[in-house]
Amino acid sequence: MATKVSASSIVAQFLAATFAIVFLAATAQAGEKILLSFETAQGIRPLSTLVADGNGNFYGTATSGGANNCGVLFELSQVAGKWTETILFSCKPNEPVPVGPLTFDKSGNIYGVTQSYNSGSILEFSESGSGTWTQSLVHQFPMKEGMPNLDLTWDSAGNLYGTTQVDSTGFDGEVFELSPHSSGSWNETILYRFPALDRAGMPTAGVIFDGKGNLYGPTYLGMRGNNSSGGIYELSPNSNGPWTFTLIHNFTVSAGGGPYSRLVFDSSGNLYGAAAQAGAKFAGEIFELTPGLGGSWNEKPIHTFESGSDGYYPVGAPVLDESGNLYGSTIWGGDGCSDNVCGVVYELSPNSDGSWTETILHRFESALDGSEPNPGVVLDSSGNLYGTTYFGGSRYGYGVVYEITP
Repeated sequence: MATKVSASSIVAQFLAATFAIVFLAATAQAGEKILLSFETAQGIRPLSTLVADGNGNFYGTATSGGANNCGVLFELSQVAGKWTETILFSCKPNEPVPVGPLTFDKSGNIYGVTQSYNSGSILEFSESGSGTWTQSLVHQFPMKEGMPNLDLTWDSAGNLYGTTQVDSTGFDGEVFELSPHSSGSWNETILYRFPALDRAGMPTAGVIFDGKGNLYGPTYLGMRGNNSSGGIYELSPNSNGPWTFTLIHNFTVSAGGGPYSRLVFDSSGNLYGAAAQAGAKFAGEIFELTPGLGGSWNEKPIHTFESGSDGYYPVGAPVLDESGNLYGSTIWGGDGCSDNVCGVVYELSPNSDGSWTETILHRFESALDGSEPNPGVVLDSSGNLYGTTYFGGSRYGYGVVYEITP
């Protein structure tokens, strides 16, 4: 579905009216391909995790560059074994650019989150009948509600869910629901507000549903200075009235913590997530939460990062394949760079004795194949992984889109 749109006259001398540029996939390491090295005209400095449609195309945003040097929404599609970038939308000056994971609705519209100090918005990108894409505002968060976290979640009825964070004297953020109206507007409902300086902490990522309609998400801080380094919570709906909040796990300072990423369920109902500052070296860990008796949950680290040749600072929701293996990225770590900050893509495989084995699938090298991978990876049906980096690339170091074949 490689939709093409007219480029701005500002860069007409560089771009054709349909702006589709083909890039040669270059191998940087065994199993890794560079699908795109960003340059100014196509957008630079991507900060979004890629999202895939049902036809094998990928979508993302770049925070700068493009026709107005203000960022773009782009599509990558494969034709005859080569990848083509199409600019779907070029942002205008003083127009916010979504960062973090994008998401589709059932009609193929794309949604993303913008952030500013204690504020932000949710934007929708829609394809018109003429093949162009337009941007519209779904919701603007006032400062009293806080800055929205980057992950959004849909329910089966087409409502959007997410969280905000704000450091105030009254509260530390909220969980919200946005419901669409036939008029095109959206109605916001606050499901829960986090009290300031509470043991529950401040939301750091979006929420996910279990099979019973409960929501789960991570927090950070919590009872600042009182031996808490974040937690995992559950919100349960009630037939009449507010949702019920339960803190199902609290990370202690001595054990590290800092869960900054959305969680993921496996088929057995276990939760997985990344704690960016956990472990003896505070390099982060991937953890598992297993439901126990009486509503209790048991937490255990399944991998603790060591920096050095291993990863450092895991962010982004881990991705599960059908065999129960977990995949993700760390912003830093690895030994591909002399300063050990380029980052890695990892795989964690479960063993029959309950332990997990880590495999480093790729260590980034900055100059050629990117540096500082953005949160999370995308897994296709063939087991290939895709993602973006903020730095690196073959020409200007403006970031790349990569593919890794395990």
